[in-house]
Amino acid sequence: MASALSSQAALAQEGQTQADDQEVIEEVVATGTRLKGTAAAVLQERQNQAFVADILGADQISRTGDGDAASALRRVTGLTLVDGKFIYVRGLGERYSSTQLNGMGVPSPDPTRSVVPLDLFPADIIESLNVQKSFSPNMPAHFGGGNVNIRTKSIPSEFVFKVSGGVDYNTNNSTDGFFYSGGGDDWTGRDDGTRALSGIIQSNLDKAQADDGIEGSGTYPLTLEERKAMLGSMFWDIGPDPKNVDPAFDIGATLGNRFITDVGEIGFLSAISYENEWNVGEEKSGTNLGTVGCASLPDSETANGKCFAQSYDGVETEQSVSWSGMFNVGYEYNSNHRLELTNVILHDMNDRVRVRDFVDVNETIFGTRELERVDMLFEERRMTSSQIKGTHNFPELNFMYFDWYAGTSRANRDAPGGLSATYQNNLNNGELVSQQLQDVSATNVNRQYQSLRDVSDTWGWNLGYPIMLDGIDLEVKAGADFFEKARKAENITIQVPHRAIADDALFGDQIDEIFSADQLASDDFYGSATGAGILQSNMADGDEYAAGTKIDAYYLMADAFINNKWRFSGGVRYEDFRQISVPFSAHANTFSVEPDEIAQLAFMEDDFFPSLAVTYIMDDEMQFRFNISESAIRPDLRDISTTFFIDPLTEFLVRGSPLLRSSKLRNADFRWEWYREAGNNLSAAIFYKDIENPIELVELGTVGGAAPNLLTANGESGELYGVEVEFLQDLSIIDNRLVDFFVTGNVTVSDSEVVIGAADDDRTSLFERQLLDALDATSASNIVTNNVRRLVGHSEWVLNLQMGYDSPNGEHSATLVYNAFGPRIIVPGTRGNEDAEEQTFHSIDFNYSYYPDFNSQIKFSVKNLLDQEKRIEQEGLDLLREERGIEFGLSYSYTF
Repeated sequence: MASALSSQAALAQEGQTQADDQEVIEEVVATGTRLKGTAAAVLQERQNQAFVADILGADQISRTGDGDAASALRRVTGLTLVDGKFIYVRGLGERYSSTQLNGMGVPSPDPTRSVVPLDLFPADIIESLNVQKSFSPNMPAHFGGGNVNIRTKSIPSEFVFKVSGGVDYNTNNSTDGFFYSGGGDDWTGRDDGTRALSGIIQSNLDKAQADDGIEGSGTYPLTLEERKAMLGSMFWDIGPDPKNVDPAFDIGATLGNRFITDVGEIGFLSAISYENEWNVGEEKSGTNLGTVGCASLPDSETANGKCFAQSYDGVETEQSVSWSGMFNVGYEYNSNHRLELTNVILHDMNDRVRVRDFVDVNETIFGTRELERVDMLFEERRMTSSQIKGTHNFPELNFMYFDWYAGTSRANRDAPGGLSATYQNNLNNGELVSQQLQDVSATNVNRQYQSLRDVSDTWGWNLGYPIMLDGIDLEVKAGADFFEKARKAENITIQVPHRAIADDALFGDQIDEIFSADQLASDDFYGSATGAGILQSNMADGDEYAAGTKIDAYYLMADAFINNKWRFSGGVRYEDFRQISVPFSAHANTFSVEPDEIAQLAFMEDDFFPSLAVTYIMDDEMQFRFNISESAIRPDLRDISTTFFIDPLTEFLVRGSPLLRSSKLRNADFRWEWYREAGNNLSAAIFYKDIENPIELVELGTVGGAAPNLLTANGESGELYGVEVEFLQDLSIIDNRLVDFFVTGNVTVSDSEVVIGAADDDRTSLFERQLLDALDATSASNIVTNNVRRLVGHSEWVLNLQMGYDSPNGEHSATLVYNAFGPRIIVPGTRGNEDAEEQTFHSIDFNYSYYPDFNSQIKFSVKNLLDQEKRIEQEGLDLLREERGIEFGLSYSYTF
């Protein structure tokens, strides 16, 4: 606190010195709000926190040019970004962290995870990002790497009206992609019903209760005309056709004000934004690593006698549309009572088409029979949240305070009309003769319709009472948090078997030509006079499920300052956790498990979670922190399900285990912090985590298929430890003429170890019991390559560096930003194969801003200057390789 007062005094003195020159005052204010003002604000908050935390402010996010919460958080010490959506804190996967919006729990639009994809939150609505890395009793006990609190912009202190717009261009987009004409509302990020499952198909699905769905075993006969009508009701105008994509653009506006009345202050803030972006890029991937068929492949596709049984190489084209809106209203009475209502709506759409060469070692004959794969995925995600908070201070009661909050949120995901098809290119002496849907009886055109609804309600309160003693400032705190969530999800897969289509009708190279209205209306299109087998449901039990979570939590803690030198903060949290996920039978509104089995699917647990933080304040600039705590990571919504589901991100088949247990964590942190003049600072930390029964994914060796089949299981033990260093320094220490330049950054070096428990001995570990239960077997061979390895997703080092410049006249600022991480395991190796690792990605971005006047900003940015590719390698082969391209951006904003 003393250092905070010193910082304020220093800023006041600086302002007084420059008060003689009004023009200089304007320049100082402009520069300060871009760098030093923001740095001072977040550093002061971090310095005053009782527990270890890192905070990123809105101006810092703007300076690095990051467009959403996910990409911004990778700048925080020890954090890495996976798949552009999920944050790994100190090397622990997304399941080991929790996310809050303004301190409240929110639902997730991800069909296989309860964690929130952070790319959903645009930077325009973010005031700051708080990453608390040590557990405190007022935080959720589901705590491993850390808790990410996304804090939205609050009511302004005065009138504000800002408009902005920008354009972006990616060098990959100079290459033509492949796309199609969708619905009329695609520009809004919403499907207008064009891709939706038709009423006639849904009606027949509801009627068909046989094991194999629509084409039941004679129990529900269909006529040829009914089959024609169902097939014709699907959206087939897909092509895809060559596409020259447009540059990306975005627009936004913010309006807010505060009014002083006789009964208090009233304010509001509203913001809207819209972005439309296209991306084209090369993508290469492989699956099913082994030795079968490798001799038939080119040398470049094999390594050490191994190859992928299936591999893909081609062009991916994606359109992304996102928009957001926020409206906040606040009321404050005599500085002691405040109410604030926050309403947020977030929506994004991704429409992806991939046209790729497909190599199957069992089917491809180079120069004679080669394959091509076409697939599309249209996905809408939306989140709405309404939150109300009250803060009440009571000076007449020894300055006791009482806070309360309540919120309700909805998350939806719709992915209608997904398609995948395999073509066969017939060649003669290497020359293309014809193209057709693959001439294999077991091959199908797959259509997929997914939907998810996630609803959460949360409420709670906090009470604090200060006690002033001789040399001791003590505050006793108590509170409660209540969280409820309900989810309903459905995945309908319909197949059009190639064998049910007449041989002559299979030929062509365009979806919209083979499945044209004229073709579908013709009797000659169908392989039989009745059209039997033309539509088959591939929906399995568990593809529709309902799930719910309920948490009741209470905490008690104390925060004590002793002689302004020592600070002790700690207490205990109690949580009563209940969760259940129940599968439905395919095409039936009934559970697929017996009533007495439902109780076995419930997961219930209650426990106490202690925490203690000790801070030694050496002086106004330097302090030391030490934190110890216990926390837990509980199974996710589908982790205890016995049915397989497809992870939409990895396209792997995943199932859970009813025997799954929570992971218990013991956490320790020690950090030294040095806060110096002008915002310069230096800190170093060491951390350690001991994990009992870590939750990991391992491959089920006896299940075949075109994609890995993974089991969610408990390892035996795990640990994580490392060192973090963070700094900010202007370059005046080299030469006073360099005072306008600064460098800032952080580095994390760490290691981890997880013991799976797949040992060849007489002992039966928890993991082996879960494996045998999943296989319904009494014995199983050891399929795990490395029984001891690093945690999935853990990078042994993470590095962030920035070099910045602010001109003395306040008209120019520039930042060069570097981010890199060490290789990390994505898919653990099995059957003797190495672990698949994502390779280091060196990201260098440049941002320059010009301020022609106090109200305007022109910004130029370049992202991925090194034109790096994303690469995941296994046994020296590309499990995944994606182009990212170099992105150029230009934007303009004006504040009235």
